[in-house]
Amino acid sequence: MSISEAKERVSVATLGERLYPGWKPAKSCRRPWGEDRNPSFSVYDGFQKWKDHATGEGGDAVDFLQRSLDISKQEACRQFVELAGGRLGAPEVRVQNPRPPVPEPDTLADSAEKETKRAGWPKFDHLTLDELEALSALRSLPFGGAEWAAIDGVLRGAYSSIENVRSWVVVSSCGRNAQVRRLDGRPFDLGGRELKAKTLPGSLAQIPVGRYFDTRFPLVVVVEGGPDVLAAYAAIHRLGLLDKVSVCGVLGAGMRIPPGAIASMAGRRVRILQHNDSAGYKAADEWAKQLHGCRAKVDIWTPGADGADLNDVFKLLPEVCEQEISEAFDFAKGGCEDAGA
Repeated sequence: MSISEAKERVSVATLGERLYPGWKPAKSCRRPWGEDRNPSFSVYDGFQKWKDHATGEGGDAVDFLQRSLDISKQEACRQFVELAGGRLGAPEVRVQNPRPPVPEPDTLADSAEKETKRAGWPKFDHLTLDELEALSALRSLPFGGAEWAAIDGVLRGAYSSIENVRSWVVVSSCGRNAQVRRLDGRPFDLGGRELKAKTLPGSLAQIPVGRYFDTRFPLVVVVEGGPDVLAAYAAIHRLGLLDKVSVCGVLGAGMRIPPGAIASMAGRRVRILQHNDSAGYKAADEWAKQLHGCRAKVDIWTPGADGADLNDVFKLLPEVCEQEISEAFDFAKGGCEDAGA
């Protein structure tokens, strides 16, 4: 994806919503950073340009991201394209306070055979607005969940190689793990065997999806499965936690979180949003043990209804849904201060 294409999807207003919750960009507004007694900031040209009249700084959305995160222009371009759901070349993921790499277990070892299988994956693309709305309706989620999952690079679209039907895909940031589901909600038919979801051949299935590795987010939620990944983004968006909480989506209750992912959450505040069933309890207990081993501060939340998951909560009556979502994410209250405690 080019910078120009990315600018069609991400504006100064889009960045402001994520980086500065509560800030309202306008032709005359307060600066999102630092003190500003009187409005001395402008966002104009369809929210594509900005000007800080107090300092003389200004530019486009990429410059806004660079100024906000205090990073190089090259890094700003890379992150900007990723926020738009694309990729600029094949950049290495960079995080604050990087830790020494942790060797992955043999079960995660890549191979030429797996690379060959991944080369045969269907081409991933961006879901259209109509498709994002249809997916949101299918999963009973607010539109913001699918939208932000797409912006974070977790959610993609594809014509499935199984039945050549339009599908939605959750994919890891490294691009080596992907799972597809039909956009119409029907199962895949594999010779008389029905599958709700299919992990693509050659995937390193233990690698989680989401931006859990980015330590600029002090808090992490660990969820199970593609629908709960979308539900987590929906809750984070609804509660205004886009700058605080990142998602670690494990694509299967039987998966252990690999050591590299565990290391990235060391010392951080983590909440596991488990499924309310026996498989969910077992998975959450295993993940909690792993996370306690890296000194993460971990707890577990469970939805109220038997057999329910986070996605199911959004299907409840509005007042009940709001209460459960608030409880699921109440660890974010004071969570930044508690992280690493």
